[in-house]
Amino acid sequence: MIDLIRAFDAKLHVFRNDIITRNYKYFPNLKKNINDLDIHEIPGEETVTEEFISVIVSSINEFSARFSQFKELSETLKFIMYPDVTSFDKLNLSQFDWLEIEEFEMQLIDFQSSSIWIQKFIETRKELELIETERLTSNISKNANNKILETWNSLPDTFNCLKKLARAILTIFSSTYACESLFSKMNNIKDSLRNRLTDDSSSACILLKVTSYNPNISYLSSNLQQQKSH
Repeated sequence: MIDLIRAFDAKLHVFRNDIITRNYKYFPNLKKNINDLDIHEIPGEETVTEEFISVIVSSINEFSARFSQFKELSETLKFIMYPDVTSFDKLNLSQFDWLEIEEFEMQLIDFQSSSIWIQKFIETRKELELIETERLTSNISKNANNKILETWNSLPDTFNCLKKLARAILTIFSSTYACESLFSKMNNIKDSLRNRLTDDSSSACILLKVTSYNPNISYLSSNLQQQKSH
């Protein structure tokens, strides 16, 4: 994800420079509209381009402010994929004050001195490269984070401090799919026709919907007293 953030930020700057230099390589419709403008027409090219530049600059500033912490932690975020070559001195661990820093440093030395664990992450990066290639060429989307987490989980607890940091970083990039799915199911359950459901009833319905539990309806109903209609 950090790579996508960095790429998007770079593209915004390219778009801004494209308009400033008036090449309009990425804005063919804007170029066409400007070419169609009468020389005395208002607004003129200068006004139109300034508006576009203003919007892009605003996006750059907002994007930069929102992801400023990612930039500060850029070297640290690489740790989950490159623990075998990451220098301890380049890690920004100020946000991870719960980590036992001294123990972490010793474990990192032991880890980077082991050819077995180094090779494990080299192989993982090769697999991640294949996953990314499939995503770009075949539009096959796989969660690379699962593969990274699988590799970290396979390490012995001798490296528990390293594993804690890796899991903490991976948590930052967790998917919102489960949350979005839950809200979608909740909207289906408590719709305009069932808006008088109590919180307890809604909660019970949602739990039944999102879990894989299959109740034995026949058994449950056999223990209930049935009321016959007259």
